[in-house]
Amino acid sequence: MDRHVRVRELIVGVEGLALLRHLYDGTDDAAERRIAEVRRVLDDDALLAAEPIREADPQAGYRAWSESYDEPGNPIIALEQPVVWSLLESLEPGCALDAACGTGRHAAHLVALGHEVLGVDLTPEMLERAASNVPGAQFREGDLLALPVTPQRFDVVVCGLPLSHVGDLRAGVAELRRVLRPGGQLVISVLHPFQALLGWHAPFTDAEGQRSFVREHPHSHADYLAAFAAAGLELRDCLEPLLTADQVSAKQRAYRHIPEAVMQAYVGLPGVLVWSATRSTPAACSQS
Repeated sequence: MDRHVRVRELIVGVEGLALLRHLYDGTDDAAERRIAEVRRVLDDDALLAAEPIREADPQAGYRAWSESYDEPGNPIIALEQPVVWSLLESLEPGCALDAACGTGRHAAHLVALGHEVLGVDLTPEMLERAASNVPGAQFREGDLLALPVTPQRFDVVVCGLPLSHVGDLRAGVAELRRVLRPGGQLVISVLHPFQALLGWHAPFTDAEGQRSFVREHPHSHADYLAAFAAAGLELRDCLEPLLTADQVSAKQRAYRHIPEAVMQAYVGLPGVLVWSATRSTPAACSQS
């Protein structure tokens, strides 16, 4: 179904978020600039134009996105990747899975760290690029909710950013746990649920210029903790890197219209949620 996004709505929303974030600790002058900008925007008929945008399911969306996915400038990847890689660098090399691997960015790092790597993705076009990008890994087509691998095969499982596209979080976490060996390490990253609640999704433009998005579900911290507990996973770490000025200016389409408000609205908010967990080892049998 096609939807329509109006630049005016986007700008007024960002202005409102900037005002709320600085309601008590901002200056009167800054607040007056926000109000003045809102008045200007409401009077600007050029900002009434509606841009069609279409929601795509993950497979169709990432198929269309595959041609441009590796282009530089994705601020969420810039925020997420160093945190995930720092967690991976603390692990011993072993047998590793890059679940929903996309074009293979985490698979490449796992190979460089000495792991034997399998990447699985739902989209053949992404897998084709991954195989070209990471010749040292193997790749296989498969669904994140039904991974085409045997149970307890991997010492390390990485799932970089796709799990928030899954509506049934517990099923997704349980499937990742199924393929992890006892004592194995799981690293999951997702768009921060706070950003999903603010309307951020995964936007892209296809080869024909059609703007689309893949939905991000705003699973809460409590949802993740409940899913980990139900799957028998022990939490090791929870990291929430904050958006910087560089990432905000790259992400927000409103920036060219209201740069100060965009900075006040988003800089310092958590942009990504990164979890690290371990599959519990079986309890030893009592000898008494």
